[in-house]
Amino acid sequence: MPVTEAAVQTLLAPLAAVRPITSRKMFGGIGIYCDGIFIAVIDDDRLYFKVNESNLADYEAHLAAQWTIEGPNGGAMPYREVPPQILNDSSKLGEWIDKAVQVALSKKKKK
Repeated sequence: MPVTEAAVQTLLAPLAAVRPITSRKMFGGIGIYCDGIFIAVIDDDRLYFKVNESNLADYEAHLAAQWTIEGPNGGAMPYREVPPQILNDSSKLGEWIDKAVQVALSKKKKK
């Protein structure tokens, strides 16, 4: 999970411009929180939002890559890469952040 400081700053800036965002180092990557809710990760200098059936079509329409973790305990994770055109459109980015928050909240309700 190598992450460069330059990429972190570049990826966090548009997020923070549209929603209250915080971040924390975790397992070599960066965890992203909106209002204290874990919604995204930065890994290998790429930003991935939490997804489920409610927002997956948005990512599939952009052919967004799924986040995978290598190794014996790894595999495909329920996160997809945020397309550059979304990251550069503050209105759409806000919508995608809100959807990731809803995905995270729905997972908490199921538990």
